[in-house]
Amino acid sequence: MRQRLLTLLLFLGIPLLGLGLATPASAQTALTVDVTSGTLVARGAAVDLAVTAACEPGFTGYVSFTVTQRSGNGIAKGYGGTSVPCTGEPQAVTVRAIAEADAAPFRVGEAVVAGAFETWDEYGFETIGVNETIRITM
Repeated sequence: MRQRLLTLLLFLGIPLLGLGLATPASAQTALTVDVTSGTLVARGAAVDLAVTAACEPGFTGYVSFTVTQRSGNGIAKGYGGTSVPCTGEPQAVTVRAIAEADAAPFRVGEAVVAGAFETWDEYGFETIGVNETIRITM
């Protein structure tokens, strides 16, 4: 009887023991990015984007965006990017999208923000896209 009980415990106990162990996959930080607002800079020459992003510690992160907006009879368009510290916690960064030289200036109002958040380490990379409508304010 004692032999059967020991065998049963080994049979059931060892697989259940593995359920409590942390694995690298369960410790990973989800890759997230959110553009929360835009602020007009230098009378429309640029827009500062408020961005919150999170990535796995040990990775290198970079966000890049294009901002497009109807401006009078033209189109305002600009580009910008910056690095993001990957700490496992959400990080606030500012991305300055500088208007193209031959485009209209940015103004207060709605704009479309499109871009990507990329992270990488020595083993690979991960990317998520962004396509949002924001409101540019003064």
